[in-house]
Amino acid sequence: MFFANLSAQQPTDSLPDYIHILYADHATTSDKYPGKQLLSGDVKISHNGALLFCDKAIVDKAENTAIAVGNVRLEQGDTIQMKAGYLKYDGNKSFAEAYDAVHLSDPKMQLSTDTLYFDRKKQESFYTSGGTIVDSVNTLKSKIGKYFLNEKRFRFIHNVHIDNPDYQLDSYQLDYFTDSGISNFYGPTKIYNKQSYIYAEKGHYDSQQKISWFVKNAFIKHKNSTIKGDSLYYDRNREYATATHNVVLHDSVNKTWIFTGYAQRWIDLDSTRVNQKPLVVSVSDKDTLFIRAKQFIAAGKEGKRRLWGYTNVRFFSKDFSGKADSLYRDGATKLMKLMRKPVVWSGKSQITGERILVQNDSLNHLDSLIIPKDVFIIQKDSAGFNQIKGKKLLGKFKNNRLKTVDIYGNAEVIYFLREEDGKLTGIEKNKSSHIFIEFENDEVSIIRFYKQPEGKVLPYKDFIKQGRFFKGFNWRGDEQISRKEDIIGEKRLLYEAETKQKPTFQPEDLNIVEPNAKRKAIQIHE
Repeated sequence: MFFANLSAQQPTDSLPDYIHILYADHATTSDKYPGKQLLSGDVKISHNGALLFCDKAIVDKAENTAIAVGNVRLEQGDTIQMKAGYLKYDGNKSFAEAYDAVHLSDPKMQLSTDTLYFDRKKQESFYTSGGTIVDSVNTLKSKIGKYFLNEKRFRFIHNVHIDNPDYQLDSYQLDYFTDSGISNFYGPTKIYNKQSYIYAEKGHYDSQQKISWFVKNAFIKHKNSTIKGDSLYYDRNREYATATHNVVLHDSVNKTWIFTGYAQRWIDLDSTRVNQKPLVVSVSDKDTLFIRAKQFIAAGKEGKRRLWGYTNVRFFSKDFSGKADSLYRDGATKLMKLMRKPVVWSGKSQITGERILVQNDSLNHLDSLIIPKDVFIIQKDSAGFNQIKGKKLLGKFKNNRLKTVDIYGNAEVIYFLREEDGKLTGIEKNKSSHIFIEFENDEVSIIRFYKQPEGKVLPYKDFIKQGRFFKGFNWRGDEQISRKEDIIGEKRLLYEAETKQKPTFQPEDLNIVEPNAKRKAIQIHE
């Protein structure tokens, strides 16, 4: 941000309050202007430490006023200079009204407007008909502008616009403190460039510390990602941002939302951490995946991004759900790992292993399933449990449903055989070094045994006398996540586009008393 330090003068209450004529090439009186002096040619007038220069002037000593015309220049101290075509000055009030191509400047900035008012007693200047301020790098325009010299504070109101080489800003009101470099803005505000777009209805910016704070409908959009929250904080020095309360992060490329109470963002590292009841939602045309954990961390560029989920990971989609203590996904390999007592449910199958690996093009598009150790698949049957056990599993998905699996290493099967009408005909109990299984409508349709299978089909009465469960059997049906509400609760999730939000701000929220000065006609006859 910007703007210059305008030096305020000492209060004028203790100084003489009458106007002095210091110089003029010509001085005369006229019946048209009784009791007034008419000055022309290199006119110079002073009042309470200010100097007024012009081509022509009318000075009324009784009223203690002056009207200046042509090349008007008002100087206060050695820093403030105001130029105009016309100026009316009231010495009793120490108040100047300048018109016609008015320019107020100091060594670092220039203000241009059609009409400018300068209250020297209050040390305030303001315009109400539009103005432009230019400094070394910025151009600012607003309908109303006011400068409080003693506070060294600018206030700009209505249609505020800043052009900066790095960004543009549009706001309803902007306050700027020249000493501290702090800016406060109010009302619908947009800060944007080719890389990012920021919206908020209240905010704070420290140009010296390069720290920003945004609230009320606030969000930051950067390329394909958006972060919004009740409160946003941004440290440009560290390229670090945080969002607090009702936080939503959106990745438009991967169609992914993260809902949380608190988020941290390291922009240079392209990394994000969320750890207040976070919920990840990945949307596709056919399905939506919901993931919960105590915290998530995402790091890396698009295509190589890595995702970690820690403690009590739970996820649900209509065809695939599961639980684990932790989750890791590598965006480069497209491989997601579920670790520490993982369990997944696909159709009617409960699948467990030491670790479960899922190959997926996106979070909610499943390709293949890998379990490198301690495979156990269970399906509940009315007469017991179908069971498949082995050392290693390789599975393939079709339309996000498990279609085929290959079990390797001491593979064992317990399967309840039924007729088409559902009548139980026997129980197959078999083992082999390699078993292939194909599913149809979530039911086992084909089982193939390779390399010297050992087993037989038993009648139910014989089966119940033998071991009905393989070692390590653990039915976790009461833990199964069967609907999205088990993940998200009953709260409705909002996916509306941020840029289509309706502002909640109303001008009266600011309780601003705007300057109410009206331009007065000035005429000086020859």
